[in-house]
Amino acid sequence: SLPSRGCIFVGHGLSQDFRVINICIPPNQIIDTAEIFHQPNQRYISLRYLTNYALGRDMQQEVHDSIEDARAAHELYMKALSLKEEGKFDDYLMRLYAHGHRTQFKLGVVNDK
Repeated sequence: SLPSRGCIFVGHGLSQDFRVINICIPPNQIIDTAEIFHQPNQRYISLRYLTNYALGRDMQQEVHDSIEDARAAHELYMKALSLKEEGKFDDYLMRLYAHGHRTQFKLGVVNDK
């Protein structure tokens, strides 16, 4: 199985997905962008909102597409790594939440990256 081979799972909100398919993945094999882009004591940010803000595009406009979700989660993970490497992640996360609060986490509002 993939977990026993040490496969790393990258996604957004993976714990629910794993629960639905009844699979147990060791925490060290999970990279969850819902957790990466989360501030303590704040709401979790949807994949669609996060993709819109961080990657500058909309997604899932009509039908849910798990491949689109996976690609977006991977891009968000790579963005987080880049921001952390540059020492800019914490500030970016603060601005992300500030923008979300101003817009009530709704799409279509110009961001202030």
